[in-house]
Amino acid sequence: MREIEVRGCQLADEQAIEKLSGLTKGTNLFKINKREIIAGVELHPLIKTVHLTRRIPHTVILEIEERLPFAILVGEGEYLVVDVEGVCLKQVEDLQEFNLPLISGLTVPAELTLGEELTEAGLGVALELLNSLEEGFLAEIAEIDASTPYNLTLKMLQGVVINFGSLEGIERKLQIIRELLFENEELINRQTVEYIDLRYQSLPVIKRKN
Repeated sequence: MREIEVRGCQLADEQAIEKLSGLTKGTNLFKINKREIIAGVELHPLIKTVHLTRRIPHTVILEIEERLPFAILVGEGEYLVVDVEGVCLKQVEDLQEFNLPLISGLTVPAELTLGEELTEAGLGVALELLNSLEEGFLAEIAEIDASTPYNLTLKMLQGVVINFGSLEGIERKLQIIRELLFENEELINRQTVEYIDLRYQSLPVIKRKN
């Protein structure tokens, strides 16, 4: 083996991937342990899957699928970037580094390893909600308070608070938000409305500002 090609990296460092693989130039191409190499590379917190290909006569190709930043978990004096599955990718101090929705109200483990999947119930529910949104809708959410998994609170960029409740009836609730906030923004905005309550099966409750 003379060449090692790492493909698909946008966030992860290619040299770090090569080091984790344990591959050494000069090794017989057919004596490398494919399973061990893949397991080593997948230790990287940003890597989701790895596909290894031997290309005759002397090249190994590592095709990488990265975990992508999806939301930021607000902890005690720290911010954790997680992917859509709740895997911790990075600890950040500057929120402007990533333009992502915040998820607050959760307890972050004191000792957390990058690449570890967080299992807080509220986080899973919040991520499921965010993952169901189209890109334009997602961009309008500033923060989700997930302290109670079945009683989510959305804080929109425009300043309106939405008591979303559980994910039950999610499509109906999302359509109400689209109609109220996006199609009637001149009437429903932070100057006119304090909050919108969608926790009940009846019509939404709109608390207007005095």
